[in-house]
Amino acid sequence: MLPYLAVRIVGKLPRGLVTVLLLGAFGSAGAHSRADSHDPYHRSASAYAAVLDGQLLWGSNLDVRREPASLTKLLTALVVLDSDWQPDALLSVSHDAAHTKRPRVGLHTGENLRADEALTAMLMHSANDACLLLVEHAAGSLDAFAARMNARAAQLGMQDSHFVHPCGFDAEGQYSTVTDLLRLAKVAHADPRIAHIAAQEQATISTASGRQLAFKNTNQLLWRLDGVVGLKTGYTSRAGHCLIAVAEQSGHRVWLVLLDSHQRWWTAHRIITDAFASARRGGRSHEATYAGT
Repeated sequence: MLPYLAVRIVGKLPRGLVTVLLLGAFGSAGAHSRADSHDPYHRSASAYAAVLDGQLLWGSNLDVRREPASLTKLLTALVVLDSDWQPDALLSVSHDAAHTKRPRVGLHTGENLRADEALTAMLMHSANDACLLLVEHAAGSLDAFAARMNARAAQLGMQDSHFVHPCGFDAEGQYSTVTDLLRLAKVAHADPRIAHIAAQEQATISTASGRQLAFKNTNQLLWRLDGVVGLKTGYTSRAGHCLIAVAEQSGHRVWLVLLDSHQRWWTAHRIITDAFASARRGGRSHEATYAGT
């Protein structure tokens, strides 16, 4: 019997050659991945993948379109950093930004905040007020910024994603997949500015007037599991609880994407721990084909 991830591949290769794209995004040599003969976590999320040292270990529904929630903010950060980034620039908080949906870091209308501190609040606390502050000053409108996001996503090879709201709010026509989000995660984490922010457990930022705002990282794995160094959380009513995590132990690296996971932290802790245990055992590799269903 073929491995869980190998079933029903026949006739689906024209769908973007998803296996090649996924493994290529993680620098895997040849068309091989690590996979158990069954998937012990297929009920842990509506869609997920665990990648160990560039090889797919477990996963399901890798190419099913789902709302990405605030995982979207990783792409927003890349676009902001590409848009004549000036970390010391003082940005004025609009009424819309100050009164947007939670989570917010607590910015007030008319306050000024440095761009780099807004980026910290957006990535660590998933602050939507900081997100809109950055977006408004980078592009002037949500639509203009979303166009930049989709152009950047295309450059990254995210062939099955479309973005409408830069902060990840549920919106008609906004979707991504585990495969695409894995690709995004690798590029985002390769940027040292994003990686540094995502690894911090807590931070304090200051407005131009000196008002201090303290917050914790929404990624609870940072203080629950050794080796976790990022990356981003997300939640909306339609997307459910989402997570992209990256962890490193003893020269091994695990990437994990969970979309709509009912027990996000318990599930992530268990999968990452089991992935590192698999690395220590030197698990056997299998042919890398999967159906994405």
